[in-house]
Amino acid sequence: MSILNDAKLIMDSALQAALPDNAVMAALKALPACNGKVVLIAAGKAAWQMASAACDVLDVDDGIVITKYGHVQGPIGHLTCLEAGHPVPDENSFSATREALAVVSDLTEQDTVLFLLSGGGSALFEKPLIPGEQLQDITQQLLASGAGIVEMNTI
Repeated sequence: MSILNDAKLIMDSALQAALPDNAVMAALKALPACNGKVVLIAAGKAAWQMASAACDVLDVDDGIVITKYGHVQGPIGHLTCLEAGHPVPDENSFSATREALAVVSDLTEQDTVLFLLSGGGSALFEKPLIPGEQLQDITQQLLASGAGIVEMNTI
């Protein structure tokens, strides 16, 4: 084998391990058994892939997947899959977050919440402390100014 082939194999292996579904499956294999209900909340652009992988590994009782428009690839068991605004949060972002919070509101100490978060989660999982329209306006201004994600999330 050449150095180039070795480099390609290393790169391919690293990319496969970092894919959202593969990373979640690998992480959850070490999860201890859960005594109560298992509730899954997934938010972000990779939420659907992560939630699908988690359901392949765990018996999930309930949950919500919140992802960007066009990113739901079909149903996942009995999870609720919702699409919302990204990079600017919209009313669907706000209502999906309210639904996710309602799903976990009556859990007990024996229950487990698996919260899967990927890029885009800051727009998709949003409970603003200011009016939604104001948050949308600020977000649009930051995007137009060229602010990076760190600056946007800080503000």
